[in-house]
Amino acid sequence: MENQFEAKLYEFLKLFWLRPENGMMCAFKSRAFEDIEFEGPSLDISCADGLFLFIHLGGSFGMDFDIFSATKASEFSHDKFVDIFDHYQPGYAPSIIQNPAVTIDYGTDWKQGLLDKAASLKLYDNLVLHDNNKVPLPLPDEHFKTVYSNSIYWVKNVGPLMKDVYRTMQSGGRAIMEVKTPYLLETLDQLEPVLSAEAVGILNRQRRETMPGTMTLDNWNEIFKSAGFEIEDVRNVYPNKLLIDIWNVGLRPVAHLLVRMADAIPAEERNAIKAEWVDIFFKLLRPLLNLKQTYTLDKAPYLCFILRK
Repeated sequence: MENQFEAKLYEFLKLFWLRPENGMMCAFKSRAFEDIEFEGPSLDISCADGLFLFIHLGGSFGMDFDIFSATKASEFSHDKFVDIFDHYQPGYAPSIIQNPAVTIDYGTDWKQGLLDKAASLKLYDNLVLHDNNKVPLPLPDEHFKTVYSNSIYWVKNVGPLMKDVYRTMQSGGRAIMEVKTPYLLETLDQLEPVLSAEAVGILNRQRRETMPGTMTLDNWNEIFKSAGFEIEDVRNVYPNKLLIDIWNVGLRPVAHLLVRMADAIPAEERNAIKAEWVDIFFKLLRPLLNLKQTYTLDKAPYLCFILRK
C-alpha cells in the first residue's frame, strides 16, 4: 500500500467489514490526530472496546477477528435502540498480529461488556467503569498529559464534564476531542421529503434521540474555553459531504442481518468471504481518501479539537 492512510483504511475495513462505511470513517477519524503523540500518563474517555485506538496507535488484527465477533445482533430491531456490541462472551480473544507501540494508562466507559472486551487487548493499564454524566470522574487531579475522547457528545451536559477533564490534566497537557455537529445527519434531513417516516427511522436508528451533545462550532468553542482550555487547533475530520451521505445510508439498514448471516457460516468459509469482501471495498473506497475539501469549519459535520491546558 502506498501510504499510512491507505494502510489504516485497510485495517479498519478488516475490523468493520460488514459496515465498510464505518471502516472508511474511522480511517478519516484516525488521520485527524495522527500527528499527536500519546504522551503518558494518558486517558481514553469512553474507550468502548478499545479497538479504534488499538488500530490508530499501530495495532493490527488477523482476518479471523473483527468487531462482529461477539454481538447481540439477534436482539436488534429498528423500533428499539440496542447496542449490539455491548456484549462480552467467554472465549472472546482478538487475534493480534501487531500490538501498538504504546499503551494507555487509563480507559473509562459506562458499559462493563465493552470494558471486558477492551481488557483483552492489553492496551489499557487500568479500566474504570463510569458514567460520564456524573462528575467528578473517579480520576486523580493534575495527572494526565494526554486525554482523548470521541464520545463526549453522548453526555447530556458536556460543560461540567470538560471542566472536570481539565481538573485531571497536567499543566501543558493536551486533550484531543472529536465531536459531532448538527450537520452530521443532514442526509436524513434531505431524505425526509422523499422517504416515508418509517424509512427515515430505519436510517436514523435513533441517533437523533441519543446524541444530546451535538453542537455547532461556536458552541464547542465556548464549552472548551469555559472549561479553561486553550484551543490549539480545530480540524475538519470528514472533508466532503459525499462521505457523510455514504455513511448515513451504507449498509446500516441491514447490518444486523449481515452479522447473523456471517455468524451462520463456518469459520473457514467466513474468513475467505471476508478477505474477498474487504479487498473489494478497499478498491471501492480508496479513491475517496483523496476527496477535495468542501466544508468550511462552521459547516463541518465532525470536528477534532486539539486543546491545551
